[in-house]
Amino acid sequence: MSVIIHPSLIGILLGLFVFIFYHRILNYLAFFVSVLIFLFCLNLQEGVYSYLTIFNYDFYIKVDKLSLFFCYVFSLIGMVGLLYSLHEGNRLIPGPALLYMSSAIGVTLAYDLISFYAFWEMLAFTAILLIISSRTKASYFSTVRYAIIHAVSGLCLLLGMLYLSTHYDIKSVATFSNIRGTFPYYLILLAVLINAAMPPLHFWLPDSYPNASIYGSVFLSAFTTKSAVYALVRMFPGEPIISVAGALMALYGVIYATLENNPRRLLSYHIVSQVGFMVCGAGLGSQESLNGASAHAFAHIIYKGLLFMSAGAVIYSTGLERLHLLGGYARRNPWVALYFFVGALSISGLPLTSGFVSKNITIHSAADLHKPLEYLLMEVASVGTFFSIVMKMGFNIFFGEPKSNYEVKPIPWNMHAAMFIASSLCILIGILPSYYYQLLPYPEHFVPYTYTNIVNSLSLFSATALIYFLVAKLIAPKPKINLDTEWFFIKLCKALVYLFNKILVPAEYRYVGEFYRFLVDKMLVGVRNLLVSMNYVYLGKVATEVPQNVYNLSIKTSKFYDGNMLKYLQFLLIFLAILLTVIILI
Repeated sequence: MSVIIHPSLIGILLGLFVFIFYHRILNYLAFFVSVLIFLFCLNLQEGVYSYLTIFNYDFYIKVDKLSLFFCYVFSLIGMVGLLYSLHEGNRLIPGPALLYMSSAIGVTLAYDLISFYAFWEMLAFTAILLIISSRTKASYFSTVRYAIIHAVSGLCLLLGMLYLSTHYDIKSVATFSNIRGTFPYYLILLAVLINAAMPPLHFWLPDSYPNASIYGSVFLSAFTTKSAVYALVRMFPGEPIISVAGALMALYGVIYATLENNPRRLLSYHIVSQVGFMVCGAGLGSQESLNGASAHAFAHIIYKGLLFMSAGAVIYSTGLERLHLLGGYARRNPWVALYFFVGALSISGLPLTSGFVSKNITIHSAADLHKPLEYLLMEVASVGTFFSIVMKMGFNIFFGEPKSNYEVKPIPWNMHAAMFIASSLCILIGILPSYYYQLLPYPEHFVPYTYTNIVNSLSLFSATALIYFLVAKLIAPKPKINLDTEWFFIKLCKALVYLFNKILVPAEYRYVGEFYRFLVDKMLVGVRNLLVSMNYVYLGKVATEVPQNVYNLSIKTSKFYDGNMLKYLQFLLIFLAILLTVIILI
C-alpha cells in the first residue's frame, strides 16, 4: 500500500507553529500554507494510502470522489478566510484557522476509525479557540456551552466506535447500513447529528458563532456542520429518520432567522436551515439526493462564508451589530452591498447563482422519490430564506434611511479581495453547472435550467418580495433576544442547581457527611493509639534506657581509668611482652 503525506499534517504542524510563535507577519505564512494545502488537495489521486505508523499501527486515508469534493471546498474556504483576516493581528485567528481547516480535511479523508475520531475531536477543540477569538465575556460563556455539547458528541462517537471495533470487528469508516438498528449505529448517528446542529440540540450554533470575532465566524460557518454532512453521506445514506428530520430542520431554522435582529445570529439560524436540506438529501439515500447533499454543502460553504464576510465588513466599518440600528449602508459602501446580495441570492436559490444549481437537486430528488412532505417543507424553507435574508436583512442593512448616526471606516483590501473571490465562485458555479457536476461523487444528470424551474423560482421569489413589503412594518427588527431550545437547558440547569443546594447538599451534610466524619473519627482514634503506643514502647526506651546504659558504662570505665600513669605504663609493657612472645613463637 502506498504512503502519502497527509495534507492535514502539514496544516497542523504549521498551524501550531503560527499559534505558538505568533507575529502578525505569520498571517502571510498561514495564508501561503492554506494555498499549498489547496493545491495538494487538487492533486490527490483516488485510492487508500498509509500516512502514519505508530507502535506498528498504520493510519490510513481514503481518497475517492466524495472525500475529494469536500477536500476541495474545505481547503478553498480556508484559503479565502485567511485572506479575509490577513490584516488582523490576533493570535487566535490564523493558527487555529489552519488547525480547524486541517481537522475538517482530516475527517473527510479518514479511513480508519481512530483517525476519524482524532480529527473529529480536534474540530471541537480548534473551534473553541476561534469562538473566544473575540475575547469578550459572552464568547467565553459560549465556549463553555459549546465545549459541553461537543464533549457529549465526542463521547457518543467514541463509545459507538469502540463498540463497532470490539463487537462487529469494524475498524474503518464506511456505510453502516448493514448494522442499522444496533446500539453503536444510533450512538454514532447521535454524535453526527449534534455536530450537524439538528434541533433540539442545535442551540450551540446560534449561541457561539455570533459571539466569535467577525473573522472566526467565517471559518466556523464552514467546517463543523459540513463535516457532519460528509459523515451522514458516507456512513448513513438512506437513513429514513433523518430525511424528515432534515426537512423539518430546514423550516425550523428559517422561522427563527426571520425573528432575529442580530445579523450574524440570523445567518447562524440559516446554517441550521441549509444544513437541513443536506441532512434530508443524505436521508433520502438515492444517488441524486446524495449528490444534492454534497453539492449543496459545497455551495453553502462558499456563499455562507461570503454572507458572514459581508456582515463582518459592515460590523468592522460601523461597529454596529443590530439590524434596527443600521440602514442606508449601500450608499456608504456599494461594493459590500454587491457582495452581500450575491451571497443572499445564492442562498435563496435564484437562477444564475450556485444555490439554484445545488439546492434544487435535493428538492427534485424528493419529488422523484415521492416524498411530498420533504418536498413541501424544503420549498417553503427556500421561500423563507429569500424572505429573511434578501428582504429583511438586506433591506434593513443596505437600504432605507439610516436608523442611527453611524460613522463608516474604510475596509482593508484583503477583505474586499476575499469577498470578490467568493462572489465570483457563486456566479461561476451558477452559470457553469456542468463543470461543477463533474466533481460530484456520483454521475449527475440533473438539468437545473428548465423552463419550469426558472419560472417557479422567479414567481415564488417575486411573490415573497411583494408579501415582505406588505408586512415589513409588522416584522421590523426589534431590540430583543429570542429564546430557543437553550431555554429548556437553562431551566434544567437551574433545577439541577436547586436540587444540589436544597436537597443533595443538606442530605450529604446530614447523612453522608456524618458517616464520613464517623469513619474519619475512628481512623483518627486508631492513628492516635498507634502513635501513643509507639511513644511509650519505643520512644520511652530511647529516652530512658539508652541514657542509663551510657551512664553505667561511664561509671565502669571511670573505675578502670583512674588517672595513674605508672599503672597504664605497666599494662602497656605487659601487652608488648605478650605480643613479642607470640611473634617469636610463630
